[in-house]
Amino acid sequence: MEGIKLSTDLLQQILEEINERGKFRASLFATGDGLVLASARNPSLNEKVVAAMGSLLAEAAEKAKQEINLSDMVSVKILYKDGLLLCRQIPVKKTGFLLAVLADVPTGDDFEKYNDDLLKWAVENSKKLLEDLSAL
Repeated sequence: MEGIKLSTDLLQQILEEINERGKFRASLFATGDGLVLASARNPSLNEKVVAAMGSLLAEAAEKAKQEINLSDMVSVKILYKDGLLLCRQIPVKKTGFLLAVLADVPTGDDFEKYNDDLLKWAVENSKKLLEDLSAL
């Protein structure tokens, strides 16, 4: 049980790091079926809303995969007038995990590339932790 706590604490630290660097409003790691493993958010956001974000993204990606006969999701980007939702699939062995981020609307290509680099960094640094969790 202590290994789970350590892994989720380290995932939390990764999220806090990308939130700070990218000025993201919220971020989370979730299982493919939407169970939130770790989240970090702006205090003005409700934690339940952040958790629902992960669950809805996981469900929508899986439904699209089945209905349209697509392969596994790699990433999703949804642009709103007042925000940007980014989601990355993190395949670990036979388990799929999600990294989801709520960001401000990008102000240019450089900003978008920087966000992409932050998400890549988070995926790279979380893979071993997610492998450990998937083995439990």
